[in-house]
Amino acid sequence: MYEQHFGLKKRPFQAKATGSAVFVGPQTASIMAGLKKGLVSQDSVVTVSGPAGSGKTTLVARAMATLSDSHKTVRIGRMNLEGTDALEYLLDELGVAEPPRGTIRQCQALRARLSQLESEGTRVVVLIEDAMRMGAETVSEIEALTAGDAGDSGGAALVLMGDDGLAAFCKDPQLARLEQRIRQRLRVSALSAPELRGYLMHCFRLAGSDFEFVFDDRSAKLIHGLSGGIPRIANNIAEAALSSAAAAGTQKISAAQVADIAKQEFGLDVPDLLDPPEPEPVTDTETRPEPVVE
Repeated sequence: MYEQHFGLKKRPFQAKATGSAVFVGPQTASIMAGLKKGLVSQDSVVTVSGPAGSGKTTLVARAMATLSDSHKTVRIGRMNLEGTDALEYLLDELGVAEPPRGTIRQCQALRARLSQLESEGTRVVVLIEDAMRMGAETVSEIEALTAGDAGDSGGAALVLMGDDGLAAFCKDPQLARLEQRIRQRLRVSALSAPELRGYLMHCFRLAGSDFEFVFDDRSAKLIHGLSGGIPRIANNIAEAALSSAAAAGTQKISAAQVADIAKQEFGLDVPDLLDPPEPEPVTDTETRPEPVVE
């Protein structure tokens, strides 16, 4: 493995970064603040959209972790649920060990549980990681189950995540009530070149090294151009370069090597992204004759 070759304590890119391991740049801080602001209301809805691999799941998880202990998060991953499945899932996640039979009684049990948690000072946030995959019908069902005007409790908040089609998805007629509950519409963009460099530096610092000790000073800019600022793609390119360099016994990875790996393993052509190195200053060593004084 490349960790030993480069003297790293661990792999710099983790599948699920948590806590202080999450890179918090200017955009991340702004999104986190917006998310917390949007969840002030007990039954509010916040949407978080952005391209695949931009770090939405990590960012939202980091923001949720900074909320007080008075919030309980129910996470619905990338799965297909029918309306009744969603109800049973919520009951199970909220600790209703033996839910009653029948949809009506289960709905009553859910509202009672939400009311109990509310009386204990606990707010519930339902996090749907891929709302578009779940479908408008099921999301509409979850909206109805968590609405603050549907029973004795104040309901639960929703966080909907998805790609850049999420805004259009929420315009579905079935989601008219949900659309009215939206308090914040947040978008996670690709990282800028300085932000991506900061992200790479952060990841290597946590692994016990320095990105610019392992890669040359042109690599960060090149990786940004290759990845379009998407962290997941940048991770893959950097790890492929690390593995290749370790196999070859290379101690310092050049931008040219990164470009070669990108072309071989990912089919990326990079002639316009790889700037030529700065030319070394030329020292004029030619001996010139002394001027003749007449």
